Amino acid sequence: MSKMKEINDIENGVVEILVELIDHHVAWAVDNTIIDELGGDNFTDAIHQIRQNVVCKLNTKYNG
Repeated sequence: MSKMKEINDIENGVVEILVELIDHHVAWAVDNTIIDELGGDNFTDAIHQIRQNVVCKLNTKYNG
């Protein structure tokens, strides 16, 4: 296996782990908040926005 292929495989594995962790921690963070009280699409949209903002802030942290 080439070095670049192995690096890519490692990156993809880390992404899978981080997605699970982000989802878990977002669920924990919104528990018993006003977000937790939203229903249907409003809840889904809020969670999606939180995930996007977390990723954006991580990107800024490591590329800023």
